[in-house]
Amino acid sequence: MTKTRHYDGNPQKNSPALGATLAYLGVNGLLALLHGSQGCSSFIRLQLSRHYKEPIPLNSTALLEDTVIFGGWEHLKKGIAVAADKYKPQIIGVMSSGLTETFGDDMASALASLRSERRDLEGFPVVLASTPDYIGSMQEGYQRAVESLLMTLTGLPDADQGLGKVREFDDREEEAYAALLPGCHLTPGDVDELKEMVESFGYQAITIPDLSISLDGHAELEAAPVVQGGTQLEDFRKLPKCKACFSFGQSMENAGEFLKQTYGVPHFNIPSLTGLKATDSFVLKLAEISGKKIPDKLLRQRSRLLDTLADYHDQLGGQKVAIALEMDLLYSLASCLVEVGAEISVALSASQGSSNPLLLPVPIEVGDLEMFEERAGQSNLLIANSNGRQAAGLLKIPHLRAGLPVFDFVGYPQKCWIGYAGTQQFLFDTLNTLS
Repeated sequence: MTKTRHYDGNPQKNSPALGATLAYLGVNGLLALLHGSQGCSSFIRLQLSRHYKEPIPLNSTALLEDTVIFGGWEHLKKGIAVAADKYKPQIIGVMSSGLTETFGDDMASALASLRSERRDLEGFPVVLASTPDYIGSMQEGYQRAVESLLMTLTGLPDADQGLGKVREFDDREEEAYAALLPGCHLTPGDVDELKEMVESFGYQAITIPDLSISLDGHAELEAAPVVQGGTQLEDFRKLPKCKACFSFGQSMENAGEFLKQTYGVPHFNIPSLTGLKATDSFVLKLAEISGKKIPDKLLRQRSRLLDTLADYHDQLGGQKVAIALEMDLLYSLASCLVEVGAEISVALSASQGSSNPLLLPVPIEVGDLEMFEERAGQSNLLIANSNGRQAAGLLKIPHLRAGLPVFDFVGYPQKCWIGYAGTQQFLFDTLNTLS
């Protein structure tokens, strides 16, 4: 009989505000502002900086006990005004915390009040994302921030800080754009590969957010309070004219549907891009809508993946794998392993995820790392973030790092596990961890 627990003994999930911060870090010139305490923002910076090994530009409204009790409405107004005046960002991205949401701070009315008092900020782009701790995990916060970015910035008038005439584009140029909405489960290395795949079919990729040019590990002369690299503000204005929109991970489906319903952009949701079947489906869709043949480079990569499957199917087949990750990443890796004959013994998600169920041979449950430790004892391999190392050590089972945070192995943000080449690398990493 399964024992029911009513607590999280060793939580695997990150805060939704961390997920929103990650989404904001993929937009160039944006200043991220947490409406909460300095302690909350410090912990988010710690988690992200030790994962990416980069300085994380994140500010907070610095709420204290009295402001939490009496409301942080005025603190939010002051925080936005000071950030705009002092740092001169192109955009300000605000995310809420459990403290402010529980009290009931209305961020939209605070912003409206500030704009009425400061006419110079009336057209300044400010993105508001509601990310209390009780809505789920990092994936849900990231999802809400991306949706808010699209709703606030798409079609924004073109001029200094959002004022002026709408920018005109050449019709022939517009036809070449494709919108990409990568989920939080994709690394900067994954996003780089994704853009290259799409561009090989003749499109110019508009990626929102684009971590591949902001958190890819490039050298910067000095840290800055605003994001350096990522999606440009003018790229949001091109979205209504995109020929197609691809969202990656079920959590990104609503964001893609917003572009479809609002601007008529054809939208295709890609639940996974790891595995032969999943990559085939995406590549064939690109070939279909572009009218171009599949590039030789991709065909060569597919041939290499097929050879890897033939060479190592006997070592991959029958392996029992326990996975504890955010829902989109869990499904991507688990479905690939099932495809090569492995058995998923445990599948624990950090949060509930989409209402549309993703099918695996075993049910996907919401659980923590204590539950993971209890159930994974008969497995051959554990896949989890670095916090899963305690369970792996106690159970004496090999541990493949994935997700966020990964701080005890180097190079994870540059790792690519999508597409034909990335799937091959994921299988290599799996085999090398097992050996």
